[in-house]
Parts: sequence; C-alpha cells; structure tokens
Amino acid sequence: MTDYFKFSKYLLYILPLGMVIVTSSTLFPFIVGKYAWFRGLVDIALILFLIGLFLTKNNFYKDRLLKVLKSPLTISVLVFTAIFVLAGFFGINPKMSFWSNFERGEGGIQIIHLAIFFLLLGILFVEEKEWQNFLIFSLIGGVLMAFYGFFAAIGVSGFIGPQYGEEFRLSGSIGNPAYTAAYSIFMMFFAAYIIVARYSRRLLSAGSLALFGLIIFFLAVFFLAATRGAFIGLVAAIVVFLGYFAYSKKEIRKRLFAGIAVVLVVAGAMVYFKDTDAVKSIPGARIFDISFSAQTFQHRTIMWKMAWEGFKERPLLGWGPENYIQIFDRHFDIRYFEPAKGFGAWFDRAHSIYFDYLAETGILGLLSYLSIFGIFYWQFFKFSKKPIINNKQQAIKGKNQLLAIGEKSSIANALFFALPVAYLIQGIVLFDVFTIYFNVFTFLALANFKFNLGDN
Repeated sequence: MTDYFKFSKYLLYILPLGMVIVTSSTLFPFIVGKYAWFRGLVDIALILFLIGLFLTKNNFYKDRLLKVLKSPLTISVLVFTAIFVLAGFFGINPKMSFWSNFERGEGGIQIIHLAIFFLLLGILFVEEKEWQNFLIFSLIGGVLMAFYGFFAAIGVSGFIGPQYGEEFRLSGSIGNPAYTAAYSIFMMFFAAYIIVARYSRRLLSAGSLALFGLIIFFLAVFFLAATRGAFIGLVAAIVVFLGYFAYSKKEIRKRLFAGIAVVLVVAGAMVYFKDTDAVKSIPGARIFDISFSAQTFQHRTIMWKMAWEGFKERPLLGWGPENYIQIFDRHFDIRYFEPAKGFGAWFDRAHSIYFDYLAETGILGLLSYLSIFGIFYWQFFKFSKKPIINNKQQAIKGKNQLLAIGEKSSIANALFFALPVAYLIQGIVLFDVFTIYFNVFTFLALANFKFNLGDN
C-alpha cells in the first residue's frame, strides 16, 4: 500500500532547497519561483496527508493531528492566521489582502500556506532525528543560497545579483542583503542546534566539525550582507545567550559575564570607531555605521509615523494586509521625497514588523502575532524546569533541560531562548518576507515539537 504520509514528509524535506530558486524569466526573479515552489509542494504534501488520513486504518496520525491542534503554540499560530485573514476581508481591498501581488507574493494565501506548513511539520516529524534531517536540508538550502550570491558577485553567466565592488553587499539568491543577513542567523542556530542534539559527546567528530564550519561560513555571509538591524539583533542574541547560560551555570558565571562584557565592548568599539580606516577596511563594515541620524533610519521613522496615523483611523483590524501603500498615499510626508535622491525605502511597507502589523492588521493582528512569542516563552520556562527521561526511562533530576538526550543541555536552552530575540530586534527596522517567514515558522514548529509533541 502506498505510504502517503511518507511521501508527504519527503516533500517537506526538500522545501528548504527552494531558497536557491531564481526565475530570471519573471519580472521579480528572486521572489516568484520561491513562493510557487513552496505553495505547490505544501499543497501536494497536504493532499497526500489527507488521502492517507482518510484511506488508511492507522489512527496514529489522526491522534497526532489532534495532539498538534491542542498545543498552545499551535493555537496561537492559528489565531494569528485567522486574524490576519480576517483583517484582509475587513480591509479596504480584500482581494489584494488575500492574493497580494506578483512582486510580493504574500497576503492571506501565503500565511495560510505557512500555517499548513507549520501543522504538517508538527504532525509528520515525530522523532528528533527527523527534525535534525530537516534542519540539515535547511542548511544545504542556505549554502546554495549563499553560493548563488558568490557566483553572481564574480560575474558567472546566468547568475543575477550585485558584483564585487566598493559598496558590495551579498544578496545570495534572496535578492536583498537585509534578509540574507537575517536568514544567516537562523542557519547558525540550526547548525548549533544539531551540534548540541547529535554531537554533544562527539564535538571532534567529522559531522560536528562540519557544522562548526557552517556556523563560521554563515557568520561570514552575515558580515558580507552588512545589515545593521540584523547586527544589532545578533549582538543582543549573543548577550542573551550568554546571560541565560550564566544563569543556569553558576560555576562559570563570572567568566560568562566577562564574555558578555567583551561582546559589548567589542561591538561598541566597532560602532564608535566606524569612521576609522581600520574599521572601514573590514568586509561588511557598513554594519557598524549605526546612528539615529542615518538616512535609512530617518526614512523609517517617517514611514512609522505614517503607519501610526493609519492605525489611528482603523485601530481594530487595520487597513488589511498588503494595503500599507494606501496609508502611504493618504498620509504622505513630503520629507520622504528628496528632489536630488528621490524616494527613500520602498514604500509599500512600513519597514518594521511591528508597525506593519499594527497598520495593516490593527491592534488585534499585532497582539496575536506577539502572543505567539509570549506563549513560546511561557512554554519555554515551563518546559525547561521539567526533568527528562533518558534512554533507560530513568528520571534525571535538575533544571534547564531541553533535549531528551540523557544529559543536561543548558546550551540548547540558551539557543532557544536567544534566537527569537535576534529576530524580534531586527524586525524593528525590517518587515517580514517569505524567506524569513519560512524560518520563523520552522523554528516555531521545532519549539512545538520540543515543548508539546516529542517524547521528552
């Protein structure tokens, strides 16, 4: 008999490889192919899953589905999805809110597919090894994404993107260095997670060393993308990581606090001396040019003010997803246009996940989105205090355990605690796009597995 569930799972495995897709024949080559690949495979995976659910007598996945639907993280994701779609139907252009446009490929249809993706991950990946394999596919997709940018940079025929030069910023196959940097943060987390989960007792093994190499690789990609918001987010995440680790490891607390001080001093020194030749010579030195007076930041504050004015007009459910441009037209600020330079940042978004959700989905949309992370941290602290069971089914005493691998894992706890910090801070000055949504929903599904669905 055909194993529909297995085929559905295989489709999920290859989803991350679609990040390298660039369709040069379309008007927006870095966007169209990716969301077409994602939606197509998710739809087929869902159909196969439903066929298996109704045609097989095995109740395992039926029970699994109910278990997934009852978890707090799932409920929060589905509530956000429902409010997002509802805001579109009650917005000023429901058609645009649901279908988006050819350029962005977002809207309600995309959020629904991301929610289905989240559910399928939770239902079909029932073992830790399956999750690790999926993250390995994600890392492969990330490497392909970066190498696409390298090939474009050296001018290889057929590869689209910026070439090496004085103002070069690596865009990869994503097409925007801001999201390449944020994407790299998730890749570093995935690699670190697999090291802790699979190689905690074999750190010098070939697999572990390869993953350490990938962390260094994606750190280099991060710097070459030279994105200031992502840099601040990464620094904050490192500080939070070390702080949480210091909290859970009293015996090395002083050294960890010293490490936090070093991170802050080094980052602060780079920012303070950003105009010196020594700092400017560092690849990606643009990330140190942080100032409230920077033109890009000024443009964002103008966009945020417009978003706020739009929110005050429609505070409950907003103007509808994909309709920020209507707010831009209605509350246009002349400071946003300079005769010599033209418009600032692209004007169909508020350039902040917070102001975008506030203006487009209202206070209900913003609160439902933030509640996902509130529930994540509530479950995180609740779960991290539970003892786990080792392979011999013996309870292990102690706190701060996240991976059921028979030993304490404060490092894994610290990783889970820190990653959302990086995402939420960089989101202050950036809006979400598919490549970031994909990794956010992957992370949330992994957390759901650890907190509610695994054997821990």
